[in-house]
This record gives sequence, structure tokens and C-alpha cells, in this order.
Amino acid sequence: MSQTLEAPSDGCKDWPICQKVADLYNSGARLFTKEDLEDIEDQLRQSSTMKRFLVRRLDGNITRISNPYFRDQNPIWKPFVDYKGYWQLVKENSDGPTKTSLCPYTVDWIKKTNQTFLPQPMQVFDEKRLWWQNSKTCRHLTALIKDVLCGRTVKKVVCFGLGEFSRTLPQWLKDEFKSWDEEDDVRHATSSMIQHSMALTIAQLARASDNEMLPLLTQDPEYSKTTEDILIEKGFKIVGSHGAAGFAEVDDDSIVISAFPDAPIKQIIAELARPVVFITTDFSDFNDDG
Repeated sequence: MSQTLEAPSDGCKDWPICQKVADLYNSGARLFTKEDLEDIEDQLRQSSTMKRFLVRRLDGNITRISNPYFRDQNPIWKPFVDYKGYWQLVKENSDGPTKTSLCPYTVDWIKKTNQTFLPQPMQVFDEKRLWWQNSKTCRHLTALIKDVLCGRTVKKVVCFGLGEFSRTLPQWLKDEFKSWDEEDDVRHATSSMIQHSMALTIAQLARASDNEMLPLLTQDPEYSKTTEDILIEKGFKIVGSHGAAGFAEVDDDSIVISAFPDAPIKQIIAELARPVVFITTDFSDFNDDG
């Protein structure tokens, strides 16, 4: 005698949504477009005048997200774009309310208060950059990039999520360690400074081989004004301060650098362009959702 088995109840309520995401994606719906990313960046840039943010869903409809800081001219919270890759959208249990379950990106906020900074971040950056330039890793990367770029056109270098390096850890986090001093603050900032130094090296190599005016762009919503000022002085251009417009800058003639971003960077870039060089982590290293 045949027997009908009931589907498991855990997460069952989300299955239709997950299936809809899969069906839409398999039919050719794109999670990310340059137009959408430029639009949401523009909305967040003028957030004090936006009562609601409009976000495109995967099915083409629009979801409205309320802005709790509407008309607040000096908010202590900064809005930024929070991304979900394909595998996050098709998980059995959605992380957010149903109205955002078909949204490949939504809006979140970063608190800007209670910030402390390294005493001399520019001096520290210069020291770490010199250390990088004299390293074996830099020499090896230089040889590799020269080989890859031979005969190829590069029009820009675009960086994502290379990290804030002027601001120190919040006190509550320092308190979790047995001891924490200024040297620990410098060590904490070192990886981000090295990543930016690497980007400067790659931009110099690209300029030498093809275009002396080649722009070096960088996006990270976590950047403080102090870090932005240092990067601008070093030759970077800050783009997408709310975490979106920088992606719209990527094209097939770009070099993309992104080590540990809090976003499905590989999927975003794959839907927008095929850059000349894409420097990032392996899928198994970090953010394996994409």
C-alpha cells in the first residue's frame, strides 16, 4: 500500500519563497545591476530627505524600507547597502521579514559615535607601506602582475572592503582582552594598511604599462573621514561611501581588488563585468556564499 509522507515542518513556510528565488534566477533575472546600485547609493546619499528607500526585488517589484532618521540632519547612524547573494536568498529560513525575502540588497545602519583614532595614522601608514614595498611578497606580486598585464588594456583599479585603519577598536571590545595598548591598535590596523599599499603598487604597475592617468578607486562604508583624507592624499578616489556606487564603476577593463568584504563580492562582480584581473580570496577562505 502506498503511503504519503508529510514534508518536514521546519522552515516549510519559506520553501515557496526559496523556490521563487531559484525560478526567477534560472529564468535570467539578475540580482544586481549597475542602474540599481547607482540608484540606491543616490537614495542613501540624500537619506535625510528620504522617508522611505525604494529597493528592487528579484521579481522586478519594489519594496519600500522605512527610514527612521528621515529629516534628521545630524544622525549618529549612517545607512549602507546590505547584500544577499543567491545562496543566502534560497536558504530555507529567511533572515528578514517576508517583504525583503526577494531583495538581493536592503538597507542597514552603522553607528558613527564613540570613535577613537590612532595618534598618527598617516605616519603609521607610511611605515607599513614602506615595509610592504620592501617585502618578498610585493616583489613576487609585482612580477606576477607585470606578466598578467602584458599586452592588456586596463582603464581603472577598483577596490572593495580593504578596511578602515585610522579608527581603533571600541573600548568594550578592547576590554575583552587581558591587555590592550597602542601597539595592539597599530597591529590591528596593519592588514588594512598593507591591502591599501598593495592596491597602490598595482595601480602604479597598471599606469606604467598603459595609462599614466589611470584612476584608483576604493569603496568601504566603514571608512572614517580621517582614513578617507589619508587615502585621497595617497592617490585614491573614494567612491560609494554607502556601499553601492563603486560596483557600478567596474567594467571589463578594470582590475578589481577585494580581500575580505562583508558582501557576496564574487557574485556581484560576475553579474556586472569580466575584469582583466580580480584579486580576492578563494571561495573556501571567506564568505563562501559568494
